[in-house]
Amino acid sequence: MDLGFGPDYRLLTPGQFKNVFDGATCKASGPNVLLLARENNLDHCRLGLVIAKKSVRHAVDRNKIKRIARDSFRHNRAEMENMDIIVLARKGLGDLDNTALHKLFADMWRRLIKSASKQNRSRNSGPPSSNA
Repeated sequence: MDLGFGPDYRLLTPGQFKNVFDGATCKASGPNVLLLARENNLDHCRLGLVIAKKSVRHAVDRNKIKRIARDSFRHNRAEMENMDIIVLARKGLGDLDNTALHKLFADMWRRLIKSASKQNRSRNSGPPSSNA
């Protein structure tokens, strides 16, 4: 299994980020992080990171969060469908240690996958049947 994180697996342009922000179909929210996702037309998922200085003050902490988020994404992307995903940091995320960040991201990916599968089931179920 390829665990690289090349440009194919990243959201790179402002337009790609805007598409996810404007049309997010799946969300996973935690106390310190929010994941937004939208289906894409590719055969793999892509990741975008929004770790603002306002939310995480120190550059060391922002870089640590990005490194752990990318690593966790690489190890979990095989289970995800073709989605564009944005990770939005909230206040307090920089205060977590590495172990807590790994656990948080593992839980967030699980919740996002569950949300996406629920979204796909409701979309594929068709119109409701009437038993009148």
